[in-house]
Amino acid sequence: LRQSHKTHNACSARRLQRPSGKRPQGSQARVPPTELLSTARTTMFKKFADRVSGAANNAAAGIGGILGGGEDKVRRLQGMGFEPARAREALAATDGDVDRAAELLLLSGGAPQQQSGAVPSSPRRPDTAPAAAEVDEQMRRAMEESRIAEEERQLRVARDASANDAGGTKKAGARDRPKNTPAGLAAARRAEEAQNRFGTGKGIKAKKKKAAGSKPAATAAAKAQPFDSYIPAPIGGGAVRMKSNGLSHHPNVKVPKQMKDKSKEEQILRCADRLKPHPAAVDTLLRALTAVRDDPGNDRYRKVDKKTAGYVNTLKDKPGAEDMFLAMSFHQRGANELILERSMVDPALLYLGISALEGARQTKEYKENKQKMQFIKEVKKIQLLANASESEAIMRAEYMAKCPSEPQGGKGALVQVTIGDETVRRRFDGDDILQDLISWLGGHGSAIPGKILNREWCLVDLNRYPIVPIDTEKNMQKTLQFIGCWPSGKLEIRPSPEDWMEGKGTGGVVMGSSRGLGSAPTSELH
Repeated sequence: LRQSHKTHNACSARRLQRPSGKRPQGSQARVPPTELLSTARTTMFKKFADRVSGAANNAAAGIGGILGGGEDKVRRLQGMGFEPARAREALAATDGDVDRAAELLLLSGGAPQQQSGAVPSSPRRPDTAPAAAEVDEQMRRAMEESRIAEEERQLRVARDASANDAGGTKKAGARDRPKNTPAGLAAARRAEEAQNRFGTGKGIKAKKKKAAGSKPAATAAAKAQPFDSYIPAPIGGGAVRMKSNGLSHHPNVKVPKQMKDKSKEEQILRCADRLKPHPAAVDTLLRALTAVRDDPGNDRYRKVDKKTAGYVNTLKDKPGAEDMFLAMSFHQRGANELILERSMVDPALLYLGISALEGARQTKEYKENKQKMQFIKEVKKIQLLANASESEAIMRAEYMAKCPSEPQGGKGALVQVTIGDETVRRRFDGDDILQDLISWLGGHGSAIPGKILNREWCLVDLNRYPIVPIDTEKNMQKTLQFIGCWPSGKLEIRPSPEDWMEGKGTGGVVMGSSRGLGSAPTSELH
């Protein structure tokens, strides 16, 4: 406090020694209000600057006393020719850095004193008020430049610490992210303290543009790191987070190659395997590749139009169909054409593709779906005969005449049967027998009962699992409740498996239990 009081008195004395301007004699000219306001503002700013300077001198003196090196730095600056008071202010503004304090004093206009022997020269004082204001403005700019330089230094230290810590974590194979390490937290804390300490004033907007120029450097450093890391961004922005590819934490995981990156042989075999459940697509591709192999010079066989009905019905949206053409060196021409150039025809690829498709035709999936496709086609043919044949209509009417009357008012059991793509429904009483159900199915196609009885087709209960055929010949006189269709039933007509068709039973598969009320044991139905 004594030092602050002395400094305040010295500053007041200097202000009193300044020569005042003389008014012209013979006139009592008034001072303009704007000049009075400017003078008041200047005086108030000088008082505030004197108090701040005094407090800074006291803080610098206290820190210097604790560290045991403050007065030595002041004496070094004094030996360079600077005043002790201004040397303490410069040291306080630069955190005790002698070199930066000397640069600050030179930038502020404080020239070193001229020494002659042991008697120092009198301090340099401004002669006019404008000169003092210019010195204060230079001092303010120098302090702002010092603050900006310190801010950039803090940011560089934070980025270097974060980058070094991220590199060390990668080498060590640690799983924790660098942002959780002590060095990363310390770097983030230093950056935040620098922001809070130096602030963002209006006077340093022009300088902040230069500081923001360090963003490209931070972005480049971030791109150089392949894994998750956090780099503190410049003041006013958030941290830069790098996206992880997931393999840093699982180095033993191998990402499978895409289809286009595999060899032609792998592509062909993979496409043929995906096409097994689609017999129509397999047959169409086999015919197309065989035609190209037999007559490679025919342009008609080497062009595929994806707008035709054949392509849409058999190959469109089938997994592996278009990829098979591409594996055979076909290429896209426009949005709806696949073209194979004559020079790109490879007999080895054609042989491999044809062999793979022929192998797909021998699989169980292909055979089952092929049989189902033929079954649906045959069912549709039978259903359409009623409109084209009078005898078919008479036979259907005879089957319907054998059926009992349907219960009214929602009584009885509701039975639904799926025949190909169509589902039919009817109500039966609980004491109606399986023969009545077969006669009702004959009303939808006179050939259906015969195909079920000779085991070309079979009748299955979808409410049981595993699903196996019902022995219709054995249970023809059993009630619907006995076979498990009470109070409802869900049946389907399917093409018979080979074992069932040959009379060998269900191949060891046991029918699942029924959910129907009062149904017979499973062993009684097959």
